[in-house]
Amino acid sequence: RKNFQRMHGDYSSSSIADLQHMLPSTWNWLNQMQTLFGNSENLTTQPNLEQQMDFVKGKGFVDGILFTRSQLALPEFLSLDVDSINHIRSEARCCVIASALALHACNISKVGTSLLSSSVTSDEIIHARQVLASALRRKHFEQADLESNIIEAIGTLAKALAERDLAAEEYGILKSHTLAVLRGNDPVLKLLDNRVQSFFRFACKWKPENTLFGISAPLEMKTGRSIMKTEDDASLSHGIKSTKEEFLLAAKREASRLGFAYFGSELIEVGNEARCVISLACINYARDILDRFLGVTTEGN
Repeated sequence: RKNFQRMHGDYSSSSIADLQHMLPSTWNWLNQMQTLFGNSENLTTQPNLEQQMDFVKGKGFVDGILFTRSQLALPEFLSLDVDSINHIRSEARCCVIASALALHACNISKVGTSLLSSSVTSDEIIHARQVLASALRRKHFEQADLESNIIEAIGTLAKALAERDLAAEEYGILKSHTLAVLRGNDPVLKLLDNRVQSFFRFACKWKPENTLFGISAPLEMKTGRSIMKTEDDASLSHGIKSTKEEFLLAAKREASRLGFAYFGSELIEVGNEARCVISLACINYARDILDRFLGVTTEGN
């Protein structure tokens, strides 16, 4: 907060007009989110602070930043979280693609999709899963090479799931579906895209009992990944079940419900990362910046 104040000015005692001048990207982002999504959230003319921050976390952060397809000037209060946001986006995309490919592999190899959520899996399936995840995370590859690597990886997974070699026709169908997924033309991918967005809304709006914004942290903390471990360390040192443990249990159930059990562990981890980023931002800036801006945009709409 002190670094933020040095960079942008004394926001806590500034007028709304001065705040808009000091933090133009934050003002424009919230104004746009209110215009696009305000009615869908059923915000009253005088919503309470918790309702406002749920709007910031769900529609604002998840829909308006993590999954936006528009050009966006990142709000100033998230300027220290650029790396985390890029990592969350990348991992979420990998989980969606991997999950869509795994579903196609099950269908084409004629094994039930329940195998993907089974707690008992062979070493071959575990290894194939790791190979597929690694192929999806590779960067700086030509598109053709990337597609070839992923086709090979999903073929290995399908073989491990079916415990047999795929027939030539099956492999051809799997290849066709894989290319459709990678090029964004697959209906299963589009369904999971919507579901992963729903998962992140759940993750970012989740809060443990007896906390307001979803994270137990001192008000003087500033945003950034380096401090995120402290909430769990403090809880564990006092023999209390950590906030992260509570979240992981809830997120695991939600990921499984939405069909992400097979790549759920990675999704849950980045879901927690997203939750920490936006919850900590809300703790630091809810009353002095976000709620004040939203009060103006709500009145204007």
